[in-house]
Amino acid sequence: MAIAAAIGLVVLLLEAIRYRRWGSVRRWQPAVGLGLVALAALGCWLGQLPDLIPLALLLGGLVGVGLLGLSGCGRAGQGLVVLLLSLAAWQSLAIGSPSRIGIAEQHGMLFLWGCGLGMGLVGIPLLGVLAETEALSLLMALGQGWSGIAAITWGSRLLEMGSQPDLPWQVLLPVGLAALSLVAGTVPLLTAAEDSPGLLSAVGHGVGWLVALALALALTRNGLYQDPFWALLYGAGVLLSWALLALENQTGQGIPAPGEPAGVSGPEALAGRVSVAEQQGRLLWRACVGLTLVGGGALLALRLGGSYGAALLGLGCLAFPSRWGAMAALFLSARPLLQNLLHQFNLQVAGIDLTQPYVSAALYLGMAAMALAALLHWLYGPDKPLQTGIALTLASLALPVGVGYFIHAQPQAAFLLGALMTALILAALQPILLQQEGRGAESLGIRGLGLAVLAILGSNLSRDWTVTGFHATRLERALVLAGVVGILALILLLWQGWSLWQSRRMRAPARCSR
Repeated sequence: MAIAAAIGLVVLLLEAIRYRRWGSVRRWQPAVGLGLVALAALGCWLGQLPDLIPLALLLGGLVGVGLLGLSGCGRAGQGLVVLLLSLAAWQSLAIGSPSRIGIAEQHGMLFLWGCGLGMGLVGIPLLGVLAETEALSLLMALGQGWSGIAAITWGSRLLEMGSQPDLPWQVLLPVGLAALSLVAGTVPLLTAAEDSPGLLSAVGHGVGWLVALALALALTRNGLYQDPFWALLYGAGVLLSWALLALENQTGQGIPAPGEPAGVSGPEALAGRVSVAEQQGRLLWRACVGLTLVGGGALLALRLGGSYGAALLGLGCLAFPSRWGAMAALFLSARPLLQNLLHQFNLQVAGIDLTQPYVSAALYLGMAAMALAALLHWLYGPDKPLQTGIALTLASLALPVGVGYFIHAQPQAAFLLGALMTALILAALQPILLQQEGRGAESLGIRGLGLAVLAILGSNLSRDWTVTGFHATRLERALVLAGVVGILALILLLWQGWSLWQSRRMRAPARCSR
């Protein structure tokens, strides 16, 4: 734990000294995210959820503000997350015996999920106001935290279901591997410059992969005395990160306008023989390859290592910074957390029965909800990124909780699964569907994955509400529905009044000038 914390601290300091600038958010914008966190904490307190959840939400919100500030400093946010994960694991060891680690208890996992939700409530709504590099840095940091939380959650599950060892390696291993991802991403910068030729860059990334794999093998065999399978699975994640980075570097700078073969180099570009349709075909092919890599990796990890292995694979995908790597990490962190939701209702064996009418309807509802979110982002996101982000974030929390309360856990899980799969497909195909490769299109798809993770974390935290809704009478459900509709109507009226006041305030100087 000390070595992992030291690695996180060193990367945090070095990246902060290297870039020496904060994120491009305005000073008041993080307060919007903290307001959402406070609203969620108030809802959990009024809903009589455990008192630990509001505290965890507020603490996670403060971490999210730190990640926003460090979004302009490269991998500094990831270093902060690794440092905090190390401190959390160390604290859990300090308050409990090694055979009964405190984080394996239900309250410890609730605290982790609350912190993860708080981080996302601050970062995801403000994603649209950040520059492209800053948004990628924030997503990598959030992916680092969520993948670590997913791995620690299932490590705790394994610790509960198996024999109690002298050393809780199932919880300690993800923290060490998260630190090794920082090491693997730093090695290419030491062996070759960022603007070096492709061969030198490939050699640097190859050396980084070898170093990370060797250290992971040494950690599992000599430090934790475990089978090297987990280290090899993590090494496969680092290799997948390398492949996704290479795939992204070959994508080009965008779809050219008619008659302008932008993003194409060589004699082909000089001759102008690459049409828009051909460039779109190439982007579509590479998107399909990326989906195959991410989906195939997730399938193998879930089959060979379960949800714990998928989370470790997601940690490996964060070794080399890329948009596709962030997408893979978000997806591979959401899938184990969704399986954990099923585990809370003892559905981990039976799974989701899609033949039930409500479950199949909820699956399609999740797909439609994510598609509608993409449409709203496309229509209003470029002009009003902050307002759109706030609205989509609130909807991502409210809709799954409503499905769980008014129907049950299986439809809720089906809704989340449909939304997650649709978000992954949109994240891959969005630049092609919208015929652009700019910041708006990229943040749209990845924001959908972030919203899916927020929805899954909120569903894990609101388990008691789902159980309450299952035993509620029709009158109680009707009263809850009426209350929700009334609150939404009040919010819409206040928003409309604010908009009218703002418009009159803008017209007043014009009348005075006349």
